[in-house]
Amino acid sequence: MSLPRRAAAAAIVLAVSAGCTPGSDPTPPITPTPTRPTETASPTPTPSEQIDLLERGAAVRLVDRLLDAADTTRAIMVTVTAETASVAVLRNGAAETWAWRDGRVQQVQSDINYVTQREFDPHAFDFDDLPALFRAAQAVSGSDADQSLQIVDISAGLVSMSVSTNPETRPVFFNPDGTLLPTLDFSSEWGLKQGYEDVVGPRGTTTGMGFGSALGVYLDSPQDTQGAFTRRQRTARTPVIVTNRTDANRLAAFDPARVKPAVVWSVLQGMRDQGTFTLDTTWSCIVDDRTSTGTPKLYFQVGDRSFVTDLLGNVLS
Repeated sequence: MSLPRRAAAAAIVLAVSAGCTPGSDPTPPITPTPTRPTETASPTPTPSEQIDLLERGAAVRLVDRLLDAADTTRAIMVTVTAETASVAVLRNGAAETWAWRDGRVQQVQSDINYVTQREFDPHAFDFDDLPALFRAAQAVSGSDADQSLQIVDISAGLVSMSVSTNPETRPVFFNPDGTLLPTLDFSSEWGLKQGYEDVVGPRGTTTGMGFGSALGVYLDSPQDTQGAFTRRQRTARTPVIVTNRTDANRLAAFDPARVKPAVVWSVLQGMRDQGTFTLDTTWSCIVDDRTSTGTPKLYFQVGDRSFVTDLLGNVLS
């Protein structure tokens, strides 16, 4: 091979090894494109819902939402403040609490122990106008510090609605329709009559009743074979409270309808007319059949004077 051909062959080999063909332009090297890391979008935080519980109807609507979340219509306690709300419900024999926290409905750690409290329908109580209830409670207690409305079984299945404060002054109780539970004056005929109606209701048997400036009005149920009975008591500022008691003395039962609060008042009024009784005099009247005659008597203690009357108020010797 001549020198010119040998040189041409060498040029072809160089071209092929460089990735080119004879007569073509050289192919530029491929530079890899750098891969950008995939960006994960950050979740957008759900904004907290704002609820003004002092708006009329807002408290009731929120309690309904809490009950819906708990999948029930009944509660053992409802609590509402100007900013929070919670319901305690019964689940498999234990208390479970759902509350409005951090702008949402959620289940929270329950600090309620279930000890046979009565379940109730919150719709049986009118707390639609929460500000009005708070204002009424402030007028009675003299404080509006951190007010809290609560509906709960306060005694032996008796569910009540009240507003309390923190620091606590005194709880102010309301009737289910949202009206104030009246404060009773037991040195008036009206106060004795109202207390009597509250404790007696439809009950037709008792072994003892009581009226008094410190007692309020109470009614005892018939005793069982062990001497145990329940006492329903209405004091001046609280609804009826039920307590369990025992007494070794066995008293005969009678119909409380035979006892008239107007007669009790007439005895006190007669003493007031005589100047032996004033509205600040400590007094009591216990009604029972301790002598087992079949007819109860009224045993009065007015100041330092003790006496007994029949059911018509006539003093017995």
